[in-house]
Amino acid sequence: MNRAAVLSLILVTAGSHLLAQDAPGRINLNDPNLVIVDASVIPIPVEIFASLDKLGAQDWSKQVDAREIRLDANRSRTAMLFGLVVSDGFIAVQAQDKEAVRRTGREVLRLASSLGVASSVEQHANAIVAGAGQGDWPQVRKELDRTRQTVLNKMSELRDEELVALVSLGGWLGGTQALAAVLKQNYSVEGSDLLNQPDLVKQLKDDFNTLPARARRGKVFEQISQTLKHLESLMRVDASGIISQGKVIEISLSTKNLVDSIYES
Repeated sequence: MNRAAVLSLILVTAGSHLLAQDAPGRINLNDPNLVIVDASVIPIPVEIFASLDKLGAQDWSKQVDAREIRLDANRSRTAMLFGLVVSDGFIAVQAQDKEAVRRTGREVLRLASSLGVASSVEQHANAIVAGAGQGDWPQVRKELDRTRQTVLNKMSELRDEELVALVSLGGWLGGTQALAAVLKQNYSVEGSDLLNQPDLVKQLKDDFNTLPARARRGKVFEQISQTLKHLESLMRVDASGIISQGKVIEISLSTKNLVDSIYES
């Protein structure tokens, strides 16, 4: 079996597992169902948002933000934006905001077009829009995850490995920002444990820093490296075995600043 087929199989297997009701409370690097590509962990947004369900009823509408997406010739930034927009779609599903989900469907197609994979994503994008219109939120979640998986598969087939890493990083970043923002407003020790991800952040940081220089051009990519280093130190439990409310506030601020920079750069 060739490498692209192996990647596709792993993505589908992991996606199916993580849609199950017994999704883990936080991402576990030892989970055999996590996606591994060239020894790198690819966090899956559907797992992050299954974890967010464990926070119970929250006002997710506060996390829905209609952003203007300005595209440029920087494919690395476009890949990050794609991951962020998919995570924004999951947030819109949490909020059951039909218009925001429809907007996500349109934007993922536009971004996929910029990345040269629009034909592979069009069916998913249409399904996202249709599912939102029907209020079929479980189906929309599945289509969002399938959209992301399809793009990762195509990027791998095209040997754009750096874009695979950046799409994944964008998805993780968007989900983490949403989690930290909710916990900042409604802190709980149990919820903060979902941010206990220092090993995962270290892996993301190391993977990012080893990307070729051409994939990290631009001021915002310097900020990504610095932010990941900062988050690694913040996402560790303290002497009491918890992540404090103060750290949660710092994580929320750091991730928000980075997401804003990626959108605005």
